[in-house]
Amino acid sequence: MRTDLFYRELRNLLLPTAKEAASYEAKEILASVLRLSETEISMIPFSGKEISPEAQALAKNIVQRRNTSEPLEYILGYAWFYGLCFDVTPECLIPQADTEILCEKLVSALKKRGTLAGVCFADICTGSGCIALAALSQTENTTAVGYDISEGALSVAIRNAEKFGLTDRFTAIRADIFSSDFLAEAGEFDLIVSNPPYIRSDVIETLSPEVQKEPHIALDGGADGLCFYRRLLEVCPKHIKKDGILLMEIGYDQRKALTALCDSYGFSFAFYKDFGGNDRVCAVFL
Repeated sequence: MRTDLFYRELRNLLLPTAKEAASYEAKEILASVLRLSETEISMIPFSGKEISPEAQALAKNIVQRRNTSEPLEYILGYAWFYGLCFDVTPECLIPQADTEILCEKLVSALKKRGTLAGVCFADICTGSGCIALAALSQTENTTAVGYDISEGALSVAIRNAEKFGLTDRFTAIRADIFSSDFLAEAGEFDLIVSNPPYIRSDVIETLSPEVQKEPHIALDGGADGLCFYRRLLEVCPKHIKKDGILLMEIGYDQRKALTALCDSYGFSFAFYKDFGGNDRVCAVFL
């Protein structure tokens, strides 16, 4: 069968699960199976090349798994974030485009600090390491420490650091942020960034089947979705240098709650919207 015809078949098979993303997912599946370049991926809908029966069978197996609501990124083993292809497994959250605004603010803040002196930042709840590693890839003379409670997630982050040649600039540390002062031995950072769990516990069971297959420990923000923010605001300012910044991803409806929390500590802060126009980042200036 020709590639363009098989692509259309895959797209139709994916429609019930992937919906408006069916075309994108069909291309990603074929790209993975056929090991295509970026240019070749764009030509899939128009390609008259024959696709082997073996490749067809492999692609259809992926579609079958996808139609059980298994996230495509876990099936393929990778996800794109900030222009980089990150390894992902069910041990870590799948990087999302909404988080790129958090990374953008981090990169901007790092660059403002210049490249003459080494700048070190912490990434709390680092997961796959996507935020820290993307920021390191865009800056010079910077280093990062990624903290997470999940050994499985940290192993993915370490693998990604190796993949991008950043092992000499990235350190992974297992830590429970609710245990005493988990940054006690870290000293001070120039900045701290975090994409913590922030979904209310009672909301998780209402999320899409795909999201529910991601690690709940990385989703559950407690009864009101704010327990990690309280902890970050309690501990992190003690470990950020003067004129440093704490950057946190927030839920689209959490601006009012974060405003109250930051006000209670007397912090100066600002909010930034994601590409969809939703409040997504809270920056605390210290």
